[in-house]
Amino acid sequence: MKHPSWTITIIALLGFGLTLSAAYWQFKRADYKRELESRFIEMQAKVSLDLNKTLDPSLELEFRRVNAYGTLDASQRMILDNRIRRGQAGYEVLVPLSITDSDAVILVNLGWIPRGRNLGQLPDIVIPRSPVVVKGTIVRPGLGALELSDVTIEGDIWQNLDLVRYRSLHSIDVLDYVIQSDPIKGVSTNFEQLWSKLSFGIDTHLSYAGQWIMFAFLILFFYIYYGFIKQRRDA
Repeated sequence: MKHPSWTITIIALLGFGLTLSAAYWQFKRADYKRELESRFIEMQAKVSLDLNKTLDPSLELEFRRVNAYGTLDASQRMILDNRIRRGQAGYEVLVPLSITDSDAVILVNLGWIPRGRNLGQLPDIVIPRSPVVVKGTIVRPGLGALELSDVTIEGDIWQNLDLVRYRSLHSIDVLDYVIQSDPIKGVSTNFEQLWSKLSFGIDTHLSYAGQWIMFAFLILFFYIYYGFIKQRRDA
């Protein structure tokens, strides 16, 4: 009885090993996201932090509920493109907040707004010039979406949130955090501010891990079946 060639055996072993490694990586990502979710729940349970009184860089601020009093600067806005909700493309609009009686400036995500019928049509946004109270949850900007071209900024429209580029472009030393805001008095009310507990995507990672495990055992099954069982039957 002939056995599978060394070439087929090596390819099968590599495929089996790579798919199991991919499954392991997805399980590790799920564990990491569980830790983030636990920290989110813990930080949300704490008393809201007043950034006008306490803004210590050494404090752990991510996922903390905060409030701040200051002035929003609509002229320095950032409009994040291609933000998908319920299958519809839209924008997220961020503006810097200069915190009163402080040199600190932090970006505030005002929320999501659907894209107009015409591509590139910017949303009509009303932002008061007088100081406002901002309440919301502090987050660290995540990695941006995959950039398929070198054109990442077109006027106010950005493809991803890049604080380094934003600081360089506007000469504003914004903090390393963003406030995902609740509704703000005086700001356009057509923003959607359902942040949905940040959707850590644990189930997605577990689903991908299961798929990779299935692929690994399919490779093993076909190798054993066609390399040994079928040949034995044919013999």
